[in-house]
Amino acid sequence: MQTSPSNSRTHLSALGIAATIAACMVFACFVWARNIQEERLHSVAPEFCDAKLHGVALIREAFSRPDTLVFLGSSELIPTVPMRGVDFFSQAPTGFSMFPVGKAGTTALSVLQKLGGAGDTLRGKKVVLSLSPSFFQNEQVDAKYFAGNSSKLQTKEFLWNTGFSEELRQAAAQNILRYPQAYEGDWMLEFTLRRLADSKRADRLMLALIWPFASFDRAVCRLQDHVEASLALLNASDDDQMVDASPLPIAKRSVVNWDELLKKAEAQSKALAARTARKPFKVIRDKGTGDSQFLSRLKNAEEWKHFELVLRLIREAGAEPLVMSMPLHVDVLEAQGVSPDARSYFGKQLRGLTQKYRVPLVYFEKHENDPVFFVDQFDHIGSKGWWYYNKVVDDFYHNRLSPGSVASL
Repeated sequence: MQTSPSNSRTHLSALGIAATIAACMVFACFVWARNIQEERLHSVAPEFCDAKLHGVALIREAFSRPDTLVFLGSSELIPTVPMRGVDFFSQAPTGFSMFPVGKAGTTALSVLQKLGGAGDTLRGKKVVLSLSPSFFQNEQVDAKYFAGNSSKLQTKEFLWNTGFSEELRQAAAQNILRYPQAYEGDWMLEFTLRRLADSKRADRLMLALIWPFASFDRAVCRLQDHVEASLALLNASDDDQMVDASPLPIAKRSVVNWDELLKKAEAQSKALAARTARKPFKVIRDKGTGDSQFLSRLKNAEEWKHFELVLRLIREAGAEPLVMSMPLHVDVLEAQGVSPDARSYFGKQLRGLTQKYRVPLVYFEKHENDPVFFVDQFDHIGSKGWWYYNKVVDDFYHNRLSPGSVASL
């Protein structure tokens, strides 16, 4: 039995109508999600929500705003202490809000994914990178931490962005492949990583052939990311966590007395130290006896290689970066017999890399012996540490950092 031409046309018309309705629904969903993000970005109260840490929508929205400064860090973002950056800038006292991205174990390879996922929105935008020296004191990146901080969507967006050089994307793929948990269960991502890592003529041909499907895959993931990000912002509002941090009119912006705030931060840090009653480390090794082991770990740390990839990406993207690094924990290292000469290697290596890529660096080396710069024996800065961070961040945003001031503080 043959189908008449009129029935075939009817079926095609129905299919076309259904496809049009579906496309309209998808477009409406996208517009709804974008409106929510534009209205409520500054409320991103669940600071460690999955949509923010593993998605691209919120990070790209943050980079698109002139009144928002993206701050990439790690576990220093977690402790709720007075002067913490996200709280200090929540009401935009000097005209901008901080958008912190990161959680415990956010090493440079995870930062590479997040910045790579931001793509073209990085061009001409300021971004701050906060470094934890402890990551450079281990030869290998903790695979579990990286898996928890890795993002398949961010990685896909980065690897398929031809705005970045093939050499950079190849190096990134080779490093990410060392951590199977970062791509397991996603054949498309694994295929992309392996083809880019080899980057032979046959690999490039296979990538070209699969490009249409990879583009569709990313489009679906992007839409899902937009919806999840918008729902996270709505949930923040429902939980009464939302903060009104819309830009303040210039006339109403408060005048920040940094000197008074420093006195307050020092008092808060001393009070916290008194409550925690932290005992000093007992010296267990003579000075210099721990140098060899310390330098071996420091010089062979994978974090240096990953951090250099981040600097390369920033330069290719045309962003305006600032790198800030906490001081080393001298009390811990002295107890392990690490001498000042050995400790100085970290600063020398850090300055060398940032100078190579012409990236400004503020290394708080002079606070190595400050007992209240940190809130504990980990890379968690206290109120006084955050005062210094906030002051530098504010100067950076307002273009007050002179070349002479960008050094060790």
